[in-house]
Amino acid sequence: MSAVTLEVERSDDAPGVVRLTLDNPPVNATSIDDLRSIADVLTSLSESDKVVVISARGKGFSAGGDLKEMDQLPGHEGILQQCLESARACTAISQCPIPVIVAIHDYCLGVGIEVVGSADIAIANEEALFQWTEIDNGTVGGAAQGFRMLPPQALRYLMFTAEPITARDLWSRGALTEVVPASELVNRTDHIAEIIASKQPDLMRHLKSSMDSLEAVDIENAMRFEQSYIFQLNMEGTGSAARTAFLEGTRQGVKKDPLEPDA
Repeated sequence: MSAVTLEVERSDDAPGVVRLTLDNPPVNATSIDDLRSIADVLTSLSESDKVVVISARGKGFSAGGDLKEMDQLPGHEGILQQCLESARACTAISQCPIPVIVAIHDYCLGVGIEVVGSADIAIANEEALFQWTEIDNGTVGGAAQGFRMLPPQALRYLMFTAEPITARDLWSRGALTEVVPASELVNRTDHIAEIIASKQPDLMRHLKSSMDSLEAVDIENAMRFEQSYIFQLNMEGTGSAARTAFLEGTRQGVKKDPLEPDA
């Protein structure tokens, strides 16, 4: 199991703001322990916490789940734990009692998009590219959050083809809150977090709970449904074979892209 690379910060300079920063060089592949840590933090918030900001340091926001880690674990343990902890993390984000903001830079793949699509607010820099790579990596996840972000035919195209899409194009379809120049991403995200933190906390928590109850997509149940197909693919061998092909550099389908560094 890889080491936890999630940093948690509460600063006196920004009271009420909880910052979660992923930092897993070289490409910010999201480990099982990182997903577990996100869920642990978000399900143990204090009354003084008012808003959560999730971001990443280094090259890109997320290269997706750590396929190398999954490949090293025995049997189906890797895919099982990745699925269970991604569902737990995304459920914790979507059901968090306070607003969750995600700041995305450069690229966002796989489980990274699941994190983004589970959040309340998503800010990306202009250079950011997004890609649902599941079809080429032997899995079927991502639609649970995708249907929160995009109309069905747009999402189906992106998931069926695994073609990348720019942050600006996603924003034009209503999938992101804002797209800003790279130099402004941190300041803009901090500004929004500080506005939210300044609001009456009880009212904010009630507003968040009310909106969560009214929204049509139930991320927890939707992800569990998706994962039944993922488990079937792995039991049959199709899923594990696709991951092996990716790790060996022999994967068929969309040509390997700079968006898809070896995780």
